[in-house]
Amino acid sequence: MNQIFENQNTFLAEVNAQESLTKTKVAEFAAKLIQLNNDGHVDTLTALARLEFLSQIIDQVKSSYRIAAIDELELYGAEAKSGITRFGVTFKQKETAVKYDFSQTAAWMEIESKIENLKETQKALETQLKGLPKPMTILDEQTGELTIMNPAIKSSKTTVEITLSK
Repeated sequence: MNQIFENQNTFLAEVNAQESLTKTKVAEFAAKLIQLNNDGHVDTLTALARLEFLSQIIDQVKSSYRIAAIDELELYGAEAKSGITRFGVTFKQKETAVKYDFSQTAAWMEIESKIENLKETQKALETQLKGLPKPMTILDEQTGELTIMNPAIKSSKTTVEITLSK
């Protein structure tokens, strides 16, 4: 069967019993779960399906809790900027995703336009290079310059796509 989830109450109790939540503890817990799989005590695909399910639950809950934590940290005033600690975990209020709008400056807009044109030219070249079966020499009729065009080198990684049904 699936030893990871058969002992979930024990596992969760062990997590909840921790007085200090550290990266070292994360590594230790992860190593235990990985070792169960490496030792053959786990049906890998079943465990991965359940872990993906839990991961998506955790992502949604964390998103909601982060919003609530902003309000809670505001109760601490200036101390929230330096950090509030619970079980060895520090929570800090900080500004992120700062954006600046430079579009009111003509010089910036001119440079941005040039960059966009270059990106379009680059994309067209990349499309051409992806389609080349072998190196090719191209003559620039205006300058007489010869340019060697090499096919793009494709690389990829193999992974497992995990999709929960609706």
